[in-house]
Amino acid sequence: MPDDFNKSKTPSFDGELKNIEDEEAWLFGMNKFFKLHDYKVNTKIGITIFSLKGKANIWWEDVKRVRGIKTEELGWHEFNRLFKKKYFSERYYVGKSNKFYELKMGYITDEE
Repeated sequence: MPDDFNKSKTPSFDGELKNIEDEEAWLFGMNKFFKLHDYKVNTKIGITIFSLKGKANIWWEDVKRVRGIKTEELGWHEFNRLFKKKYFSERYYVGKSNKFYELKMGYITDEE
């Protein structure tokens, strides 16, 4: 890991879906962290995988084993795709859709 890795706090993700936006917030946090640091892709992947805890770490180890993924050959966009496939479920998109609908409708009733 780079020297400045220990100086900056990366967000961690445990795979526990307490809030519908947890996975999106973590991914945004990682992207924000990487905008501050000019890391090579392999370093980004290493830091990202290090940031996975609990169920998320178990998921990643399973995906890596089943798909035969070599971490040093994995690109950032491919990791994002796999992560979104797992954690941006139908529940996530329905929740986002409902929030948009509520925002658009405001507090008026259907009859109004």
